[in-house]
Amino acid sequence: MMNRKLSISGFQLFCMIFLFEGGTTSVFGLAHNSKQDGWISIFISLILCCILLYVYLKLYEIYPSLLFTKYIQLILGEYAGKVVALIYIVYFLYIAARDLRDFEEVLVITLYNSSSIILIGIIMMSLIVYSLYKGLETFARANEVIFMLIVIMLFFLIGAETISKLQNFNNLRPVLENGIQPILKDVFPITLTFPFGELITFTMIFPYVNKTKKTFKIGFLAIIVTGILMIIFNINNIAILGASLFERTSFPLLTAVSFVNIAHFIQRLDTFVIMLMVFGGFIKITIFFYCALSGSADLFNVKKTEKLIYPLSIIIIMLSLFMAPNYLEHIKEGFEIVPYYLHIPLQVIIPVCLLLIVLIQRKIKFSKK
Repeated sequence: MMNRKLSISGFQLFCMIFLFEGGTTSVFGLAHNSKQDGWISIFISLILCCILLYVYLKLYEIYPSLLFTKYIQLILGEYAGKVVALIYIVYFLYIAARDLRDFEEVLVITLYNSSSIILIGIIMMSLIVYSLYKGLETFARANEVIFMLIVIMLFFLIGAETISKLQNFNNLRPVLENGIQPILKDVFPITLTFPFGELITFTMIFPYVNKTKKTFKIGFLAIIVTGILMIIFNINNIAILGASLFERTSFPLLTAVSFVNIAHFIQRLDTFVIMLMVFGGFIKITIFFYCALSGSADLFNVKKTEKLIYPLSIIIIMLSLFMAPNYLEHIKEGFEIVPYYLHIPLQVIIPVCLLLIVLIQRKIKFSKK
């Protein structure tokens, strides 16, 4: 049951962060506008993400047993806190729906051309609902298995590309051909907020880690390892595709893998990439859904969290269908509207302000004593 005291291990937290952050971005790619300098954008974003993660973990350190939506109310007061908590719940639902739409469209484009996105959405959401009914601990254990599978698949894909001699590292030159400006545009707000800023979801999961003192180390280790993996895949994809094709393709890893040919025998490894997409989508949507679910139960004092699973799952499916008329509009919203009006305020501005308010409050209390 989800309402009893939950407990997840440090390794399970590592796997969850790794898969949440890297499970999808290794497929979709990052920093397209920076072309051959994309790895620099990711590196800068990783450094900024460490600062952002410190803010999240510092808030967790101050309120180790409380969910993010709960200590918002303690910091801002009951009424203002509840309004902000509700905004975050809607945000988690909306991003879960956006991710669901991403994977509905990807699967229709790549494998299931004759299927409708609503059918794929219902099937995927059924699996997510089942995992949520089983609880966070079961989902965390599943992450350990999926982590092993994905690591094996990623090494296999890179190995196959290397054996096929596809990489041409001259494609990474010249460095900083267009200056620093395109890199900074990629960093802020796109790469910083997706995927790094989405770590805001783990403020709803940190209280369940059974080794509280090690959460800092595990969190930073997971994000650094994931960031290095993203840099490696960015360099690898550009070395294979070249800057021009990398910039134009929506799924660089899928395109790069399509060139693999080992002795005219090992070919068509697209299936492995699709598996990565499905695993990554499942984990990402489930975590966003869980955050909305636990936040809603806490805010509205629902004793049996399971009662909210079906209503919220229907909301996510309907949102994914009606948020944009087509995939192009969906992508345009994701890059031009969502980062500025949702990600930056909710991932960066509000958490930083909350931490500053808490530190000022504590300093005032200390000075009075």
